Amino acid sequence: MLKYILNDQNFVCYVLPYLWFINSFIVIFCELVLNIKAPYGRYNTNNSGVPARLAWFIQELPSFMIPCYLLYYHWSSVSITKFIIVGLFLIHYFQRVFIFPILIRGGKHSPYLTTILAFIFCYLNSYAIVEEILAYHIYPNDYLLSLRFISGMMIFFIGFILNLQADSILRNLRKDNNQRDYQIPRGGLFEYVSGANFLAESIEWTGYAICAWTLPAFAFSVFVWVNIGIGRAIHHHQFYLEKFKDEYPKNRKAIIPFIL
Repeated sequence: MLKYILNDQNFVCYVLPYLWFINSFIVIFCELVLNIKAPYGRYNTNNSGVPARLAWFIQELPSFMIPCYLLYYHWSSVSITKFIIVGLFLIHYFQRVFIFPILIRGGKHSPYLTTILAFIFCYLNSYAIVEEILAYHIYPNDYLLSLRFISGMMIFFIGFILNLQADSILRNLRKDNNQRDYQIPRGGLFEYVSGANFLAESIEWTGYAICAWTLPAFAFSVFVWVNIGIGRAIHHHQFYLEKFKDEYPKNRKAIIPFIL
């Protein structure tokens, strides 16, 4: 039954993406209207659940393994264009699965339910994005030379590099794994927004959506903007304002420089 559903083109190309759109509306309502904060990281007040490094590895792992499996499964029909576009996806998640968790300093535990739900989301999302690209989408022979691909790839790597920079700034605020107090991040995009890492990742997936030009990739980009780019960033901004009060830079916004 599951194999039939996952092999159904409508499910991959339309059902899952529209579920992410619906989920985006639910998330924005819960986070901004009801002020419900996803209980991981600094908002997991009792610090219970899966250790941060292990949680990140577990929940993000499908986003690397599923594309690898699908590349193997469709290998005989994979064009260089599709290989490169999927390769961009794998570049992000190789860093997120195998490098980022090792570098975490003092991260709080992730609740068991949060980790499980994130694992399921990463599984379905990576499957929808990569299966649509490899099995169903048709790219012109000269697509790699198109303005759409080149601009999308450039935006993707700009976001990727800014994301690495923001993660490094946050990580270096703590000297070791035992340090729990929060400090004001400075440098890079943090000079403009409280959620610099969230803005960078949102930019990254916007570039990927332009580059891949598929509904699943676009739906994921929207979900990223809503879930972490807006909701999470606004909560972080409020957290910093409440904690540091007059010390916090007055001109710094939550997610969009000079605007929001």
